Amino acid sequence: MLKTATHFLLLLAFVAGFSPARAQSGCPDPRATNYNPAAIINDGSCQYAVTSAALPLKTPLASAVPESSGLQYSSQSLWTFNDSGNQPILFKVDSTTGNVLQQVSISNFGNVDWEDIAADAQYLYIGDVGNNNGNRRDLRVLRVRKSAIGPGATETVAAEAIAFSYPDQTNFSPGTNNHNFDCEAFFYANDSLHLFTKNWADLRTKYYTIPAEPGTHVARLKATFAVNGLITAADLNPTGTAAALLGYNLSTGATFLWLLSNFRNTQYFQGNKRRIELPSALLIGQAEGLCFVDRHRVFVSNERLTGIVTVPQRLYELNTSSWLAPIVVTAAATAEAAGFQISPNPAHQFLRIERPTASTGELRLQLQDARGRTVAVASLPAGSRSRELPVAHLAAGLYLLRVESSAGAFSRKIEIQ
Repeated sequence: MLKTATHFLLLLAFVAGFSPARAQSGCPDPRATNYNPAAIINDGSCQYAVTSAALPLKTPLASAVPESSGLQYSSQSLWTFNDSGNQPILFKVDSTTGNVLQQVSISNFGNVDWEDIAADAQYLYIGDVGNNNGNRRDLRVLRVRKSAIGPGATETVAAEAIAFSYPDQTNFSPGTNNHNFDCEAFFYANDSLHLFTKNWADLRTKYYTIPAEPGTHVARLKATFAVNGLITAADLNPTGTAAALLGYNLSTGATFLWLLSNFRNTQYFQGNKRRIELPSALLIGQAEGLCFVDRHRVFVSNERLTGIVTVPQRLYELNTSSWLAPIVVTAAATAEAAGFQISPNPAHQFLRIERPTASTGELRLQLQDARGRTVAVASLPAGSRSRELPVAHLAAGLYLLRVESSAGAFSRKIEIQ
């Protein structure tokens, strides 16, 4: 018996000795400042230079939807509705003109605080989930069957209620925006609804799931993430490969978009997380609606803003492909990146960029500051091994040098003193 056990332990040790090496984890995104060409497993550590983007206007929205609080593009139709206190009406709008094409009234539920809308192949899901004061006990998502909506300009349908509560909420005393149980953002995926809270107290978001089935449910808390703002909308692209969270910071007026990609299954905060700074709310209004219309394009809508400045209700369009489209890094690009020399680093007067061989291809060099702004561009012609890039005129700080060639692209973090 002892001899058999000894042989068994030796066999285990022998097999363990021939186990494959553990795959290296790290940041596999060439656009990140800490890109690791050897990384096979994304550990969620990718970091990015601060990136700002304009939000191009697509069209004004009709006067019937002055408080567009949610957006959903489904079955070639764009749906929206007004915020709390308004009539329980869905509006189908023309994304080219902003005109209302159809009004669909919900007959059996009111609009306590409608905040976002999602869809699957059969249903529209209306999120009556707003909870500004933290005291609601009637949180629900209304499920509307698409086939029940007739072709008329005005239609009336009944909805089914998906009621839920938060497992970690114990205090229901009315508050004044000092709690973490408000919600204005969710989407549908894998037979569930995925909710992202609007945390007034700590400016994070909590990610919950509930079944996409009528009944009474207790939400399941999955993760939290420090978004540094208030999340007002969420959506998943049609391929399920990227998600987006829209939000703003009440104290500064800053509006932003978090892009989530390269995640596994529904672990949305375990992949790449990139924040895109959008124009101030003083310019684009209070951004409340968000939806993907294809793999990379998103629509954004705002509630009409009045007061010191007036911003009418509008529909915007943003192409996220420069941040989300896959980058194919070839073996040649990886080998080229490994042999590159960039010196000195930290730099004072100039950066010397030198490649291992005088390749036949041209290199494009782009230096970006911490806000994602391009501050210098240059090229390394075919047949040349090196060139110097002047940096004496730049402010001290961290920069990102992006090197592009026909084989691919890579980035290096640069410090200028």
